[in-house]
Amino acid sequence: MTLAFNKIPRGVIYHKVIESIRYLLTSFFAPLDDQSAIKKFESKFAEYCGREYCVAFPFARTAIYFALKNLNLPSGSEVILPPVTIKGIVDVVLALDLVPVYVDWDIDTLNFQLDELHRKASPKTKAVIITTLFGLVPDMKVLVDFFRGKGIFIIEDFSQCLNGSFDGKRVGTFGDVGIYSCSSIKTLDTLGGGLAITSDTAMYEALRKSQAGLSPADRKFLIKKAWVNLVRNIATTRLIFSLAVFPLLQIMRKANPESTLKQTGSRNKDRLPKLPKVWFSSYSALQANIGLAHIDGVFASDQIRIGNVNYLKARCGPDKFPRTTKSSHNVYWQLLMVQDPKKAQEVFASYGIDTATTSLELVSALDKYPNKTKTPVAEKVYYNGIFLPCFPGLSKTDLERIVNATNQLI
Repeated sequence: MTLAFNKIPRGVIYHKVIESIRYLLTSFFAPLDDQSAIKKFESKFAEYCGREYCVAFPFARTAIYFALKNLNLPSGSEVILPPVTIKGIVDVVLALDLVPVYVDWDIDTLNFQLDELHRKASPKTKAVIITTLFGLVPDMKVLVDFFRGKGIFIIEDFSQCLNGSFDGKRVGTFGDVGIYSCSSIKTLDTLGGGLAITSDTAMYEALRKSQAGLSPADRKFLIKKAWVNLVRNIATTRLIFSLAVFPLLQIMRKANPESTLKQTGSRNKDRLPKLPKVWFSSYSALQANIGLAHIDGVFASDQIRIGNVNYLKARCGPDKFPRTTKSSHNVYWQLLMVQDPKKAQEVFASYGIDTATTSLELVSALDKYPNKTKTPVAEKVYYNGIFLPCFPGLSKTDLERIVNATNQLI
């Protein structure tokens, strides 16, 4: 296939187009409240991750909300957060009258700096959210030992790190509760949803009670999710992307270089006056059935993506990428390299390759939120981190183009 018909997108949907079409059609009429399907998927996901229990919520942020709420923490208790995450998690913390405390990253792991953790953890610190971003696994033992030693409740957000592990133990099973987001472009995508896993029976029962109090699943919202999923899926097929989407992105980039930088677009930074009603609707049977259909294929697609990353790192030099640890099994949901993103987009585009920066938010720098603070390492990575395509479906020729573009850039 010639270069004109073989542009490489920044990412893909982990469903076939025909599946996305089917999910859109069925979203109009499929039963949403089939509890047997939901419970079957919850059980399957818990077993898959190596935990006793799983409770499904409409969003990861909803699962985090109830995990924190069920702790009955005193007003003003502190929750340690990563400096880069979805803004909705900060909204959840504030809605519960808790205080976010941001800890900067270690440059090798893109996770908490230990010395800053020692400085910022206080007697008021009651919970932490450890977020394993981009499929990178830090030294989980050191982090967990630190928090356990201080009696701090541990929530793991492993939304970008399903199947990652440290020293043979699965990410998501180190803390008290693990949270996985099944949103679009994730490796296990069920048209959204947040799965809370735990082996703590009391927490499980509390989460199950919280789940029972949710409003019915929102069909209109699911239809919208299915439509967006389908549009993204069609847009990133090679022919459509090459002939229509890539040229459009280049026009947009030349008119305004900022307009094409974010992986899935920019997001509203305003503080929420209250948490949206849709955050408290139920996870649906339609989503559960999608999860059941795809969960067993995640590991195989991971292996292909990891193989692609290993090839790129070997050809470009592993020191150009975050190193993590020898005991880390990284799944590389995205392969991140720190470079000037505008220059990188230009160089990669000359090779017919689309690239982007994260669409997550630098929450430690939000103007309208409390406890704004400097996080120099996170800021450097956030503003200069570019994703290299590494998804399954790349050919050796594709990978060579990515290598050549990367080596020209660095």
